[in-house]
Amino acid sequence: MLTPTPGTHSHAGTFLTLAMTAAVAWAVTGAGEGLAAGPGAASPQVEIKKHSTGKEATITYGDGEWFIHIDADQDRTMIIRTESHNGKETKNQPEIVERPMSNVEVDRIINDWVSGVKSTLQP
Repeated sequence: MLTPTPGTHSHAGTFLTLAMTAAVAWAVTGAGEGLAAGPGAASPQVEIKKHSTGKEATITYGDGEWFIHIDADQDRTMIIRTESHNGKETKNQPEIVERPMSNVEVDRIINDWVSGVKSTLQP
């Protein structure tokens, strides 16, 4: 059985005081903010999905979301771009191209759109 001695109790108190001081300093300086937000919180999140007749991409950053959907059939291509902030749609830009687009063209449009949106954001 362990019995605390007067010296043991004193060391434990000193350790607790130091630990509390470090915790308060950590909280006051905001040193833990980057860790709490996660590694990708400061950069836009991009998700690209392929579907049977085209592709779509979503970029989320802060309270904003940007979305593009490209759907190509044998006669034409439909492109829809939307932007929303705080869950409310602020822009909706539909476009119809009166010809089918190749997979390479669709990929280029998606990549250019992602680069363009990301270039306007302040990370």
